[in-house]
Amino acid sequence: MTTERPRRALSSLALSLILAAATLGAPACKSQESEPVAVARAFANAARRSDVNAMMAVLERPAVERLELAAEQASDQVGGRRNIETSEMLQIVGVDRTEAVSHAELIDQSESLAHVELTTTSGRTVHLELVFEAAPEGSEGAGEWKVRLPPAKASAADLEAPLLPPT
Repeated sequence: MTTERPRRALSSLALSLILAAATLGAPACKSQESEPVAVARAFANAARRSDVNAMMAVLERPAVERLELAAEQASDQVGGRRNIETSEMLQIVGVDRTEAVSHAELIDQSESLAHVELTTTSGRTVHLELVFEAAPEGSEGAGEWKVRLPPAKASAADLEAPLLPPT
């Protein structure tokens, strides 16, 4: 009986290790995806979870800079009473949380530009454009792929002079 308990413990340890290896092996399949596809998939999954910070992490620099400027302008418009965060400027609307990416395909890729088609579980397709951003000077690595968001179309109100305090 004394040897039975250690065998059970060893068996459950072995089973745990096998399950852990199987779990770790699943993401390894995804690592076969090209980097642009993996980034596009991460962006879509972050949108599905309404994880704005994760989305911001994979957005191209110019898009983040536009959001930062919009946040600064929004903070100014409330008279500095509140500091509007950049992440508050990115709103996730119209995303069905039950839909997931079922297939992701690299359509084309050059050194600096890639197009990825994502297909959801409902069969809807979404096309994303990604750009390769070089790493900032002094940092490690060559750079990384980022999702390009087209600039929002300017409305007539956006083209008017900024609000000025009454004189």
